[in-house]
Amino acid sequence: MRSVALSAAASAASLASLASAQLDKPVIDPEFPSGALDQGLNDHLRAPGSSWDAWEEGWIPEDCKNMIEGTEFSVQDITPFNIHYDDCEDPWVFCRHKDSPLSEDYIVDAFGKMPVRFRSFVRHMLFVPGTESAGSSGDNVQMNGDLPITVFIHETAHSFDGHHGLPDIEGGFSASQAWLDAYNADSAVTDDYGQTSQAENFAQQTVVALFDSNVPDGVASIQPSWQSIENQFRLIQDRAADILRPDGTCTSRLENSAPVEKGGSARLRPSASTKPDVSLKGKIKVIEPVPMGAEMEMAQYDASGKVVGTKVVKVGGRE
Repeated sequence: MRSVALSAAASAASLASLASAQLDKPVIDPEFPSGALDQGLNDHLRAPGSSWDAWEEGWIPEDCKNMIEGTEFSVQDITPFNIHYDDCEDPWVFCRHKDSPLSEDYIVDAFGKMPVRFRSFVRHMLFVPGTESAGSSGDNVQMNGDLPITVFIHETAHSFDGHHGLPDIEGGFSASQAWLDAYNADSAVTDDYGQTSQAENFAQQTVVALFDSNVPDGVASIQPSWQSIENQFRLIQDRAADILRPDGTCTSRLENSAPVEKGGSARLRPSASTKPDVSLKGKIKVIEPVPMGAEMEMAQYDASGKVVGTKVVKVGGRE
């Protein structure tokens, strides 16, 4: 689910308004089989070699702290950890609550299966326990409960969308005339969630585009009516081919948010000498981050993985 706060990149007001409006096309018929997209992606995407290591106690990335302060959980129960992948010189820094049902190993594998240049549009992810739901603010993602790889892809797609992904599109990919033309050329959208706005439709279509690019026989192997959404996912494949290609190395990255103290009693406060160095060391282009908003809209999932509602949560420390 996209952040309530609009991306700074979404400056074309007339197009951006279309990206947030309820869509008028029906859901594809028949609907996608439950779990089929997850299964195909997990079977055919390969994560690079990887390792992870936890931060010393007392520090947390500022953006993770802001997200956790918008929940009922304590920042003291969050452990930041570095994820090192063989296809990028610099690690990602993610944050996990001690009771999250998603283990560090699962997180490293699921995130690593996404193409590295697509992965590069995520700054931090926060994983907490609770009813299955997910949302994003700026370039950060919050994941509640036990969530599959399609949710990782969907939330990353919002950040990719907000950064355009493509140099010749203004106002975000999902607000561009090229995207609206592709939408208008089709007769359906992926699901009920994709019907809610062009931003959500784009994110869902990105999941389909990645599946079609990497699974033998593509989306036609699980969806007999695939041609009714073809113009949309083909546009993503054609215009973002390098970003969605599952090979190569990272060429650009978001900088990490600054390490800050978790706070609490003096006993829990770290020494300045242990402050993590989160600066990027690799010779890559730095992507300017999108600021976090004051609120984040979370999509809520049922046991089958279908979105059944939304909720808005505060992002701590934001006005």
